[in-house]
Amino acid sequence: MRRALFLLTTAHALDWVNPKYWQLQASTAKLVSACIGRGSTVLEVDAVDGAKNLYYLPMGCTITQWLNPQEAAKDIGPTKMAASKNGQGLETVNARDNGRKAPRLQPESFDACLMFGALARAAPRGPDAVFETCDAALRALKPDGRLVFVERTDDAELLLATALDDSDLVADCESSREHGAIIGVVTRGLDPAKKRKKSKKGF
Repeated sequence: MRRALFLLTTAHALDWVNPKYWQLQASTAKLVSACIGRGSTVLEVDAVDGAKNLYYLPMGCTITQWLNPQEAAKDIGPTKMAASKNGQGLETVNARDNGRKAPRLQPESFDACLMFGALARAAPRGPDAVFETCDAALRALKPDGRLVFVERTDDAELLLATALDDSDLVADCESSREHGAIIGVVTRGLDPAKKRKKSKKGF
């Protein structure tokens, strides 16, 4: 067990000296800046990186971090301080059922979502957990909102297919494989129920 933890810790430490890691950070920053504007409301799905991902976002954003029980137990003071220095607002919501269920989120209330490794972390709980994580994020987005994702696992394509292929809320998805990861953006479509209402009214 100790050896496994040592190898895991070493792998994460080596990220910082791996050129691919920094290239991926640059690609991620470019994608976020292209998709998310100043003053946006942003949901960070299953946030485990503290303040790190706040630095991708422009000033004036209000960020809500979706926290699992381990992250919720940590002191978020440093993250709030970083947000304040960046001219951002920060709120948190806690996952339910000991992290197995998404938090209660107001539908269609966010301009954008960040989903960095969230599907890989959901995967050990099974395909339903992967779909439900993405579905909760999509439902929290406003129509035409953007879900920016980065998945670094070998089975990232399978995870994304599991999360997106059966969703009625996906209007468009663009992705590319870069620096050992799949990165991309999903555009949220109109809720199917609202589409039917508009169709009946004739506009």
